[in-house]
Amino acid sequence: MKRFLSNFFYNIFLVCLIICIFILFHSETKSESRVLEGVNALHESLIKISNKTIKSDNLALIDNVVKNSYDLEKMGKIIIGVDWKQMDSNTQKEFINVFKRFISVNYFRRFNKINELDFKHQTVKLIGDKFKLARVILTADNEKLKIDYLLSFKNEKWKIFDVLIDGSISEVATKKSDFKKIIKEEGVSGLVKNLRIRNQF
Repeated sequence: MKRFLSNFFYNIFLVCLIICIFILFHSETKSESRVLEGVNALHESLIKISNKTIKSDNLALIDNVVKNSYDLEKMGKIIIGVDWKQMDSNTQKEFINVFKRFISVNYFRRFNKINELDFKHQTVKLIGDKFKLARVILTADNEKLKIDYLLSFKNEKWKIFDVLIDGSISEVATKKSDFKKIIKEEGVSGLVKNLRIRNQF
């Protein structure tokens, strides 16, 4: 009888352990899926560019994905720096809109030239207390590239605020460096004008 009870409770323990592991795994998978929603939407649009489903005359489709996948305001604050607080809300919105199109146009120019495109998710991990990093392997015409997306939580969504190429080249840091001289010489309005010109096909 003792042996029967021992086996009985042992079996209950195993079942409970398996259920706990399943719940934990399911919870982590669901959480990871939420983190990758914006990243996946971006990748789907880039694949459409490469297979010519999205063309330059309907860039609004990319604009919408970029708007929903990126934290453009956070990026603007980092790129513009101390001058951001000196800008009125209308100028901030104007910059965000033209910068959104700038991202979309650059994605189109890069990925429209690619014939075979694939994305493989590797890991999602917590960075500090507030941020997450999603690592992806991009394969473009048989060339592999490691991409890290840095994400923050805003308006109930995980949104991209920086992209690291091969784990080191920050897109935000690069843009901050590129735009610094223009802002110094022409101000933010000059930068907006400059980006509008770059956005033209």
